Amino acid sequence: MFLNKLLILLIILLIIILSYIFLQKRDEVYYIEDFLSKEDYDYIKNHVKNINDMKNERFRYIKPINDINIQRIFYSENIINKIQSIIDNKIMKSNFPIEYRIYPKGSEGMKCHKDTLLYDEPQYEMVYTIENESDSYTNYFTYTGRNKKIYTKPNSLIIVKAQENIHCVSPVNEGYRSILKLIYTQTDKYNNNYLNELKRFNSRF
Repeated sequence: MFLNKLLILLIILLIIILSYIFLQKRDEVYYIEDFLSKEDYDYIKNHVKNINDMKNERFRYIKPINDINIQRIFYSENIINKIQSIIDNKIMKSNFPIEYRIYPKGSEGMKCHKDTLLYDEPQYEMVYTIENESDSYTNYFTYTGRNKKIYTKPNSLIIVKAQENIHCVSPVNEGYRSILKLIYTQTDKYNNNYLNELKRFNSRF
């Protein structure tokens, strides 16, 4: 009888300890509005308008951004320091291309997933919203099981750490949404996933 009670107490204690550890785990999704200066935001908005206007197409449009000024904006010491203060972690520029994406009316969303590890340490994937006149939302699940919904405003940034929170994006039923997608990394040691993703990306162009 005593051993049974002791076993029950140990199980309860273990549950309490595991629950405490679980609840202390920090969500690795961050949303920041008014991320860039008006000058930098206007430059990006005007630059992508000169690439192509695909708002009326019914598929996702992706194109690499090779503009040196946009790269300087996002990979400047000031911006990297700003992000580091938000995530409380050290990061550096990734060599993976910056992607320009348009999600027009009729575009599918993105199924719920965790971002694939591309490096030996988890990278941080960024979605910078340029324009958003859509009804599309970004959803993510907290470690306490809550589903949070974010409507990404122009000049906002979402940061997601790879292999952490599950997240997804709803379809575009009205309007359109345009973004830049880029990566910051904790290490320059990439893995085969990085090479496969880069190959897949380059094969589109």
